Amino acid sequence: MGLVRTLLPLSRAAARLSPRPGRRLHGAALMRCVVPYRVLLRPPSPQRRLAWAEEAVAVHRALVESAAPRPRHRDDLARSLVQHGYALQLVGRCEESCTALDASLAVPGARWSQAQRAFLLLLRAQAQFELARPDAALGPAEECVAACRRLLPARRDRALGSLPRALRTYALVLAALDRSEESVAAYEECAGLLRNVSMGELGRVALLRVLVLGELTNRLRALGRYEEALSVGPEAREVMDPIFLWALPDTARSSRVRLLTDLARCLEATGDLSAARTTAEEAVAEARNLAGRDRGAGEPSLVTALDCLADELGELGCSTAELDARREAVDLCAALATQRPDVYDPLLAACLERLADCQDAAGDRSAALRAIERGVAAYRRAADVDPAAHEPKLARMLANLSRLRGDDGDLDGAIGDAREAVALTRRLAESDRLTHHALTARRLRLLGRALRRNGDHGAAVACYEESESILADASADPGTGRHAADLGGTHSGLARTLGAAADAHLADGRTDDAVFALRSLLALTRRTDRSDVHVRCMAAFAQALAEHRDTVVPAWRRETGEDFPTFVYRWSGTGSEHRRPEGN
Repeated sequence: MGLVRTLLPLSRAAARLSPRPGRRLHGAALMRCVVPYRVLLRPPSPQRRLAWAEEAVAVHRALVESAAPRPRHRDDLARSLVQHGYALQLVGRCEESCTALDASLAVPGARWSQAQRAFLLLLRAQAQFELARPDAALGPAEECVAACRRLLPARRDRALGSLPRALRTYALVLAALDRSEESVAAYEECAGLLRNVSMGELGRVALLRVLVLGELTNRLRALGRYEEALSVGPEAREVMDPIFLWALPDTARSSRVRLLTDLARCLEATGDLSAARTTAEEAVAEARNLAGRDRGAGEPSLVTALDCLADELGELGCSTAELDARREAVDLCAALATQRPDVYDPLLAACLERLADCQDAAGDRSAALRAIERGVAAYRRAADVDPAAHEPKLARMLANLSRLRGDDGDLDGAIGDAREAVALTRRLAESDRLTHHALTARRLRLLGRALRRNGDHGAAVACYEESESILADASADPGTGRHAADLGGTHSGLARTLGAAADAHLADGRTDDAVFALRSLLALTRRTDRSDVHVRCMAAFAQALAEHRDTVVPAWRRETGEDFPTFVYRWSGTGSEHRRPEGN
């Protein structure tokens, strides 16, 4: 192939001097360059391959449009259009690739071998997959696998594709459709075939073998089959030998970073934290090496590796090192987001959220607050581009921001953020009630807490009561126990708010309002068996009786026609406040 590339100027000259045989010779040379046959040479760049494919299409089209074209000219035009579609995929122009593949099928009288048809199906499946249309990719992928099982390609067709390539594409499509178990089965069959290839074919499928073993490890990890993933991982590391890394440095190193990250996660899940940290450090070192060669390919991988390393350091209690790793990941993401905000703003927001959690755990609330504010801004930008994907994350981060602002004393800001989080979650619940209905209740509880701390007890009570109503409604569905903790938190917060409301009303002389709050608190004790709610109820009644007997007792009798409740315990007004349950 290297010699053919060198002789391309001569074949072009032959095509000009002798149009018919010269064009056929030049077309054959171009196709030889587009489809590499030697495994020890580095493949041409996608841009060069695309240029050769376009030139091959033009040469073969001229032959077909000439006087008295031969059948083989139509065959060559169809094959060159398929290779043009493949080259377009390599540079990310998948819509144009589909057009070229359709054009190849439309060549009148073209003859197709079984291997060529299988390759066309493979390319169609890959193009639809890259265009995020897994449903459209599934049919061609299944047909391609079935076709490859039936054929034994001739020597000249071996470069077009094979059963392992078809199985890998099929596995990718199945994974995108959340059919993970089937995806793993396809990957495992593909890996088994690649282990048994001959020495002559080994170089041709080397990259495919690396990709398949790495993706199989990732899929096994996603399914929680960590031990199996750890058994595949060493084989994947072994095939990335120095020769392979030299031949395909960027692709191989990027795959190696992903593999090492997956292995670190699996080691963490199986409890081997020391090995997980070591493997994550290897991933970071490999990503730094890749970033030094190609920043565009290396920096995204470095972000992922740093995030993994930070998680392992956090598990080991190395808080300072964890914080450093998370800061570096944020800085890298921020730089990438300035160039590709549509791609990296969501990743930046996620990294900022983890950084804020780390800073909050370290007691640096102001730094955590700044990180969360930046994360909210990043999620807003991401939600403008893709609301369905990022509005749920924006709502979650707004809730975190409200909590931090409330703890920092900015109650107005906390209320505003919580209101926006509630409004977003309500809207999301309209289209996905199962996921977001209970989340609405949780965020109403957060808003109620901020309102109570700001002295707006009436609005806070309304939030808690709506939260209780939502959770009671959700508890009627199967899996009632899922909401028990949330319902208990809502009852605790409502009890605290009603007690505070009664205190405030009595202090301001609004006895009737205080009685209403106390009656609501007493009714709450009959709806829940939480001990902290009962204690808070007894404390509220005892305090009201001790400090406002002359006004609250007559008002209670007037409103209820009953005697004011008395309890075994007597409120003394002394003792530390923290002994009373705090609630939410």
